[in-house]
Amino acid sequence: MTALPRFQGIPDIIYGTAFKFENSASLVEAALRAGFRAIDTAGSQSAYREALVGEGIVAALASGSVAREDLYTKFSPFKPSEDPALYPYDTTKSIPEQVAESVSSSLANLNVTYIDCLVLHSLYPDIQDTLTAWKAMEALVPSKVTSLGLSNIDLNSLRRVCEMATVKPCAVQNRFTQDTVDKPNLAFPSNLPYPQVPFDRDVREYCRQHGIAYAPWGLLWGSLDVLDGPEKVTEKAGHELGVSKEIACFALMRSLGGCQISILCGTTNAARMRKTLEGLAKVQRYLAESEEHKETWEGYVDRLRAVIDGSEAKNLLHGRD
Repeated sequence: MTALPRFQGIPDIIYGTAFKFENSASLVEAALRAGFRAIDTAGSQSAYREALVGEGIVAALASGSVAREDLYTKFSPFKPSEDPALYPYDTTKSIPEQVAESVSSSLANLNVTYIDCLVLHSLYPDIQDTLTAWKAMEALVPSKVTSLGLSNIDLNSLRRVCEMATVKPCAVQNRFTQDTVDKPNLAFPSNLPYPQVPFDRDVREYCRQHGIAYAPWGLLWGSLDVLDGPEKVTEKAGHELGVSKEIACFALMRSLGGCQISILCGTTNAARMRKTLEGLAKVQRYLAESEEHKETWEGYVDRLRAVIDGSEAKNLLHGRD
């Protein structure tokens, strides 16, 4: 493939391929045809089928409907409890060798010459191993990778990586939920990563201070009802604009301010892919129409911020009233 100009920044919305398995190729092609221009995937077989993601990309490129995409792939650290066969590298080798093999596998699977953002999928139990992996990832910039990111990371670990990094992370991809490590939601699987602070407030603030994009995952799956709140914020905002509350939630999150928020969307419905992108564009047109619309929208954003950021945001909102 001929490489087009490299990484220009994290897109506002990213198509997630986790748990798409044998449907990955068709869904990725559909997402790219619908208008998504960023794909989130990984080489680990536990939740992804990266080679099929590559097939979907090739098919979309061949159709002429898209050009070279922004590709978000991940290095997944080996966990002793997992089957080594799930990983795209020899788990007996050193961490730098594992990183190198993982990226080579991703380049081949995705049929690309470089990856726009390589994300460390999760932390090692020992922070020194995490830092070793990060240094190995840095060694691939800019020859095979353009930028680096982190996923499922707490504030202290994020700070440690940033303090020693030569190539600073451009993105953090964390599970976004009110539930925390010490207060998990018993209705969800016990092995899910939880933030240490509700809605990752501390990590998002660090991202704001350091110019790091924040990509929440599990937004609709685990948080939509909570974010809607007793005031039905997303439902009312959606009704105002004639979009679903899911699309309204995406748009409101992107309007929060502070750090850049890039949404992960993993719908398996092709029509919903198009409707999501059309709905987000509709919000932008609505905001461009008048100052009155901007003020109305900012009111919904304030209410969502009050839910996410707690009493301090609520006090600010009451002060504006």
